[in-house]
Amino acid sequence: MKTLVATLIGPDRTGLVKQLATLIKQHHGSWQASAMSELAGYFAGIVEIRVPEEHSQALSEALGKLPDFQVKLLEGQHQPLQGQKLKLTVTANDRLGIIDEVTDVLNQLNISVKTLKTDSYPAPITGITLFEANGTLTLPHGQTLNDLQARLEALSDDLVVDIDLV
Repeated sequence: MKTLVATLIGPDRTGLVKQLATLIKQHHGSWQASAMSELAGYFAGIVEIRVPEEHSQALSEALGKLPDFQVKLLEGQHQPLQGQKLKLTVTANDRLGIIDEVTDVLNQLNISVKTLKTDSYPAPITGITLFEANGTLTLPHGQTLNDLQARLEALSDDLVVDIDLV
């Protein structure tokens, strides 16, 4: 078996995920894991596929022929970083640089970002734009939750940080 990781980006349209699933199945591939999203009218996705060696080239070529999409394929698997899994939520009044500041702290502590989803929306009563980031992280051995929380909360008075063990 061969592992392929396909990234796709292009105009969003109905039936795209179904088309991708059918294509993978037709080439004897097995859909393992994925993350997909629509942003500003575009579809972006990444999917891990296991496929028998003898079908991997045909599947790669078929994926590359998806109309209106840019597709990049990577082969093989890499060993994930080891450590404690965390779920992080950061909420703040929207302003420039929040993700830059948060990821600077994560980088200083050698913390790996596994998933990250962000959004901005109006606060219910005031209408002020709020920014929210939700992610899963890997806290390396030797780092503590308390240190991470304190360093993130020190970034700004309005930054609310919620960290849970997964």
